[in-house]
Amino acid sequence: MSSPKRALQVVATKERAPYGSSSTKRSQRKADTMRRLLEAGCSLFSEYGYEPTTIDQITTRAGVSRAAFYLHFETKSDIIRALVVSVASRLRGCYAHLTELGPTPSLDDVIGWTREFLETCRSDGATVLLLQRTLQPDSKLFDEIAFYEDVIAMLGQRYPRFAAAATDPTAFAEALLFFFQLQALIRQLCGPSESRLDWDAISRAVANGFLRFLEGGSDRA
Repeated sequence: MSSPKRALQVVATKERAPYGSSSTKRSQRKADTMRRLLEAGCSLFSEYGYEPTTIDQITTRAGVSRAAFYLHFETKSDIIRALVVSVASRLRGCYAHLTELGPTPSLDDVIGWTREFLETCRSDGATVLLLQRTLQPDSKLFDEIAFYEDVIAMLGQRYPRFAAAATDPTAFAEALLFFFQLQALIRQLCGPSESRLDWDAISRAVANGFLRFLEGGSDRA
């Protein structure tokens, strides 16, 4: 017959959670709270504007405590910064796909990339529009030119024309113009005029503009 001490040891062994499971659950709860705060902040900033929105409104919408907010963020501007990081990462990933098209991409390849880019922006529409409205007067939250300088440097590893933009002011200005045109399209894509526009024709125009920048010369048929 086993001793009471031995029996307690057996029970404790059976009830012990697998190593790391509690840590994983805490990480999942933390990630879920972060997601809810970001979604609540984005929604409220879009509805009422950034300045009028309060931390109490964000926590109420997210269904979490004020203490939970301060475990993740110091101020509501940190929510904007987190949204910027998320969207910028997705956009940079889209631009990285351009380098995978090869040194001499076809018109169809670039059209396909443009559609992928626009679809990514459409899926993040509310966040993208919010950031465009909120960040315009405050470069401290997001340095747009620095972001595009980074993208240009990345594309310069594949395309000589983007590489030239590092030292050629004209090439740099033309590269920025390409990105700014895409920005303008994002506003239309995520706005009320989206259904009135021919996005197939727009995708072709964007692709031709990109190839003109790379090569110079006329549009491809």
